[in-house]
Amino acid sequence: MLRRTSALTASLLVLTAISSCAVGGGGEQTPPQASPSTENVDPALAVKNPKNLKSVTDACQLLTPEQRTALQVEGAPTQRQSEFNEPACEFSSSAFDTSLDVNTNAGGMTAAHERRDNFDNFEATEVAGYPAVKVNFSENLCNLAVGVSDTQSLHVYYLVISGGTPEMEDACGYASKIAAEAVKNIPAA
Repeated sequence: MLRRTSALTASLLVLTAISSCAVGGGGEQTPPQASPSTENVDPALAVKNPKNLKSVTDACQLLTPEQRTALQVEGAPTQRQSEFNEPACEFSSSAFDTSLDVNTNAGGMTAAHERRDNFDNFEATEVAGYPAVKVNFSENLCNLAVGVSDTQSLHVYYLVISGGTPEMEDACGYASKIAAEAVKNIPAA
């Protein structure tokens, strides 16, 4: 149990650093600013059906009990504050740990793409029709940011613990599945 807690804590620290670099730059924390501007949004990354993460006050509500059961998330979710000083939630199972972090302060996918050189690896993708990026991912770990509006993103961290099903062993594949379910519960803008 101590090993698992230490691994999750260390991995969440990596996610914090990655998320800061992904959209805020340099790994240094800057105070949240007014809403990020949509003036410099790359048209290729513009969100067609935006969601409103600003209305989410409890990130644990982004997965319903039915969705958690379907995703095989065990135990109660744990609320926390993200490095963006916004709602975040951790979920655990015997096979994996995951967290959902709200980001309405540090920009969307255009900002993430501008920082792509800050990562060991970076891959553009799509989740449930929304632009997304996977960064600093490996066989057992996935850091995924989904642009739910031009200036907001949902960050999903996923760590394989014991594997579970073959689907759960695909870190970025299962992170995308979790993100797709969470996106369903974000109110429309």
